[in-house]
Amino acid sequence: MEGRRIRAQARRRRRRGVAGTALGLAMASAGVHAFVPVVPIALAGVLTWLAGGLLWPDVAPRTRRQVLALLVAGSAGLVWAAANGEPLAWGRALAGNAALIGMLSAVGFLRLIAAPAGGGEERLPSGRRGVVGTLLGLHLFGAVVNLSTVFIMAHRMVRDGRLDDRQLRVLTRGFPAAAFWSPFFAAMAAALTYAPGAHLTPLLMVGVPLAAVALAVTAVELAREPLGDFRGYPLHWGSLWLPGVLAAIILAGHWWDPTLSVLGMITVLAPLLTAAVLPFRDPAPVRLLSRQVVARLPLMANELGLFLAAGMLAAGLEGVVATLGGWVPFAHFGGLQAGVVLALMVAVSLVGVHPVIGIAAFGTLLAPLSPDPSLLAMTFLAGWGIGVAVSPLSGLNLALQGAYDVAPARVVRLNWRYGVVMVAASTVAFVLYARLVPG
Repeated sequence: MEGRRIRAQARRRRRRGVAGTALGLAMASAGVHAFVPVVPIALAGVLTWLAGGLLWPDVAPRTRRQVLALLVAGSAGLVWAAANGEPLAWGRALAGNAALIGMLSAVGFLRLIAAPAGGGEERLPSGRRGVVGTLLGLHLFGAVVNLSTVFIMAHRMVRDGRLDDRQLRVLTRGFPAAAFWSPFFAAMAAALTYAPGAHLTPLLMVGVPLAAVALAVTAVELAREPLGDFRGYPLHWGSLWLPGVLAAIILAGHWWDPTLSVLGMITVLAPLLTAAVLPFRDPAPVRLLSRQVVARLPLMANELGLFLAAGMLAAGLEGVVATLGGWVPFAHFGGLQAGVVLALMVAVSLVGVHPVIGIAAFGTLLAPLSPDPSLLAMTFLAGWGIGVAVSPLSGLNLALQGAYDVAPARVVRLNWRYGVVMVAASTVAFVLYARLVPG
């Protein structure tokens, strides 16, 4: 029996290792394609689907059901389109989200050189300063390191295995608010994929203030409560300088040539910067880089399945829309329409629909309108940032529920008003943007 278990573990390691290698090669080919288009993006697409197939046993049951539903819906759309004389969009289904997946894989390397310092026996901050410092630290480190930041901090903040309501609001709002603007978030990759032509500058000009509003709303709300016993997280800001350099390079490149692919720049530069810096941080950099590929990349099995299935759904919807004789949900896409789309995205997130599904669906449905791509992209970013915070079924909140016994109803009770405020604030921002920057 013990020998059988050991053999099963060895097979699982080999399977994940091959999948991780495929994802690493997909990342490399997607990065090269961004600057050398003669290299087909279909190569990255094939590799991501190979990895997805290998990692299918690791996909969580709830996510697996959602992935299967999307694959069936997308395939049905392709068949419908073909039956009505439209060409099959197999290229879109195969590689539509390959660049997104490549960027997500690349950003994972930044964890090796950027992590929120502050641990051990260092005194935990409390009071209003503790709230503000923890919110900012979680937000900025989360913008680069992503979900692991939440659990690094929660592990220190927790008391008797539980998070109090104040801590839970900080964690479930401060982190996803980075989706409003962070170029390293999967939200940005999805938004740029389904709103082609969007520019990073307006996304930052709108997204950063909205993120500031999200943090301010939370800080003001908590300031009305007793904070003397609040346990925050001690941070050292020096850990952020390397991601800051990378962000500055990307912004400079985008300013110098707006046609440069933001996804491509991140996909290429994030692993290169990590490989350049790691030898000065660790005596075995090759081992760490190898482990990132064969052991860490396969951990994104759930996200990989959803992104592949969302690409299939988008391909099917594209075919169906082409058969509808030009039907579109709006006469035009302005600030108010963006607010409606945002409200719908947040609403469906409450029942467990992943933001990337809403992005793929609305991006495809609205494409015939030729909307302002930056307005569309900022709508998608807001939908991701708000939806993840308020939904008890988001990956973030499900993970917190499992680790710290957080009841789903508690998440909704603590965050639904925040969600309403942020949808309203975002809609105002969209209307102002649409008026100041007419399409």
